[in-house]
Amino acid sequence: MMDYHDLIGERVKVVDKDGDVYIGPLITYEVGLDSDEDFDSIGIKTGEGYYESVPIPDIVSCEVLED
Repeated sequence: MMDYHDLIGERVKVVDKDGDVYIGPLITYEVGLDSDEDFDSIGIKTGEGYYESVPIPDIVSCEVLED
């Protein structure tokens, strides 16, 4: 299993189980217990002022992109 904590600040490409693709800097790691969820998630900044929260169990692939 990938350690997403180590990727904070890196530019990533994430594909989820629905085939949605998220590209941008990984900016958060959210612990599910903090928000009464059964899973952790990561936040990817996909646009100016916005970020997408992607549940870790839904991630099919994650790769670090070169700048």
